[in-house]
Amino acid sequence: GGKAMQMGWNDRDDVLRWASIADNMFRDSTGHARIVIHGWSMGGATTMNVAGENTPDYIKCFVEDCGYTSVWDQFSKELKGLFGLPPFPLLYTASWICQLQNGWNFQEASALSQVARCTKPMLFIHGDNDDFVPTWMVHKVYAAKPSPKEIWITEGVDHAHSYKLYPDEYTEKVKAFTDKYVR
Repeated sequence: GGKAMQMGWNDRDDVLRWASIADNMFRDSTGHARIVIHGWSMGGATTMNVAGENTPDYIKCFVEDCGYTSVWDQFSKELKGLFGLPPFPLLYTASWICQLQNGWNFQEASALSQVARCTKPMLFIHGDNDDFVPTWMVHKVYAAKPSPKEIWITEGVDHAHSYKLYPDEYTEKVKAFTDKYVR
């Protein structure tokens, strides 16, 4: 909810609140739920943004699919690709307005910075033909993330279609990854 799209930045707080609610609703005999945070596209960026926070023990691991490195990088890419424009002055101005209206700016909304602080396991998934969130972005966030981590680059896949084009393999890879950490 809200008046403005938060690009996965402030949404990280919502995910943590929902995880707390889920923990209260689905506790097992150990006294807690076992939660995996999994998101696609902006949800992938949100997942990485959550991962950089001090997450409770019941959040066991993360699966991000085709999330971007930062709001700044994504908007810069779109501005250049769609309009042939450099970041200055438009992106700087828009970021400043976002700061005034929403309390955050495009440069601080960085999944790259967040994953660098993440100590819990993360699986990165990205299509090798993604031109909306370019594939180079997943390599950058993967390199920034301390272990444990895994990566799966799906062949011939554009943006957010890894599951659609490889449903069985996607399910198997995600299950194999999460089974290691959710017991």
